[in-house]
Amino acid sequence: MEGTTEPILVVIGDPIAGNPAQFALERSLRAMELDWRVLSFDVTPENVAAAIEGFAVTGIVGVMIARELSASAGSWNTHKNKIETQSVDCLWRNDTGHFSAADQLLDWLQTQIQKFQHGKQLWVGNQEATVPLEPEQFERFALDHSGLADEIVKASVIALSADDSTEADFDKEEWPENTGETLVIDLGAAYSLVSHLRQQGYLVIGEDEFRVGALQHCILQWTGKTPSDDVVIDAIEEYLSV
Repeated sequence: MEGTTEPILVVIGDPIAGNPAQFALERSLRAMELDWRVLSFDVTPENVAAAIEGFAVTGIVGVMIARELSASAGSWNTHKNKIETQSVDCLWRNDTGHFSAADQLLDWLQTQIQKFQHGKQLWVGNQEATVPLEPEQFERFALDHSGLADEIVKASVIALSADDSTEADFDKEEWPENTGETLVIDLGAAYSLVSHLRQQGYLVIGEDEFRVGALQHCILQWTGKTPSDDVVIDAIEEYLSV
């Protein structure tokens, strides 16, 4: 039997069931007329390093790593490549044939933040969010302090995390109308608050946008091409609606 000759990508998660990445990747590759294969595997955190080393000696050209395993992949990269790394969600072959690693979600988020440089960057709420950001680049605002409205007006980027808070901690009236000049990164705020902010005109990016951005950046790294937003979004929505 002839072996597989087309490039192979791998998605790992814990568990992998319910992760739309393989479906979205296959749709994206097909839309770009690339005859690539995508495989998915369940991998527990303690086995991430062994799995990556196994993939490294095969012809697999890239690996996408689910968020729940990204810290373990970061530890692998720190040990293997002697590069201090907090998290990794994407691997690709470099010029030497070995795996290079990056957190493409973080890279994507930073590209969004760079578009909003006219004001300060404000972090409201819990700074121990699961989505990677660099807290030191933000000015912290504690929810038990007054004056949030004044700080919002000065900010061009707001990281909003309420994992350890209740909706009552947020006064919607403190959020003035916006003309899309302020980026809000939703890291776990109440749905009703986020919906209100969108109605007020803020540009809000959250879990759905994170998925799309990370997928697009990984695909660009692997193929040199970027699938359209519509293709990725439609695939994710179709998968999650099943």
